[in-house]
Amino acid sequence: MSANRIKPAKQGHLDGACGFYAIVNAIHLLEPDLPQKELFNITISTFIQDGNPMAFIEGTNRGTIKNVLSRLLEYIHSNYELTDNTTDEPYRIKFSIPYWVKDNDRSRKDVIDTLSQANYRKGTVCILGFGMNDGDELDYAHWTVIKGFKDRCFITHDSGQEAKKINLDTIRIDSQQRKNSQRPYNFFSEDIFILERVPAEK
Repeated sequence: MSANRIKPAKQGHLDGACGFYAIVNAIHLLEPDLPQKELFNITISTFIQDGNPMAFIEGTNRGTIKNVLSRLLEYIHSNYELTDNTTDEPYRIKFSIPYWVKDNDRSRKDVIDTLSQANYRKGTVCILGFGMNDGDELDYAHWTVIKGFKDRCFITHDSGQEAKKINLDTIRIDSQQRKNSQRPYNFFSEDIFILERVPAEK
């Protein structure tokens, strides 16, 4: 084998850590003053409590995201006093999982409307799990952060090489079809987490 054909593995190619990066990136978008390195360290230490370290390699499911996010926010609220830089009002970060229950309406319009509320400047972002398969070279699953919606495009805040804008015309919702050259993105409604800044209880 010729040496010039050997390519090095890149960070993210051999692991399933995108879910943990998505958690850190989402929190950091809402509160940039929180150190990313500390957020990542706490994220990994709380993940290990679940007793399945191989998930770091194999990839994270929504249950892991939920557990880690809960513990990370508990740590943040116990160790930091979050205040709005403009109003100086205290706030907390909460999250919800709009499609955790099977009987919730999850039509294409409803899911798009849910994700479209993301606006990190106004204190709301979404963590999203999706599949990508264009029927050619691209075939993977990934967690990313949606930080906004503009001109029929979701704006990502991603840990890898994902597109910064995902156009509505390229998206399917909960499709059973594995690949689609016209709409390669398959957004999974059950893998949507909404994170919001809310006033702290007085």
